[in-house]
Amino acid sequence: MTNIARDEFETVKELLGSAARYAESAYRGLDRLEMMQQRSQLQIDQLTVKMDQLADAEKRTDQRLESFILESQELTKAQNRTDQRLESFIFESQRLIAKHSESIEPLKGMTERLDGVLAYLIRKEGRDEG
Repeated sequence: MTNIARDEFETVKELLGSAARYAESAYRGLDRLEMMQQRSQLQIDQLTVKMDQLADAEKRTDQRLESFILESQELTKAQNRTDQRLESFIFESQRLIAKHSESIEPLKGMTERLDGVLAYLIRKEGRDEG
């Protein structure tokens, strides 16, 4: 082998060594990328599970909110009915009080007359005895 052939052989040998190192480096990079992809996939899977849990929690919250709204509406209706009954009671109470106050005035007059008659009878009886 001549010097030129040996130099070319050495150059080829160096190029092959460099290519082998580059290939090893590329494989290590691919291994790292594969590990990162696996971690990313695991994180995506965990995120998917959490999102499903959040979606379920949101559905439950929506159901509770709808139930609360319905209960609030029922309570509002019941409150309105109670208010109407209370207003009716107040109106009827005021009507009865007014009616009774009209009846009380003549009774006061009768009571005063009866007091007068009683006083007269007591005086008369006192004179008859004395």
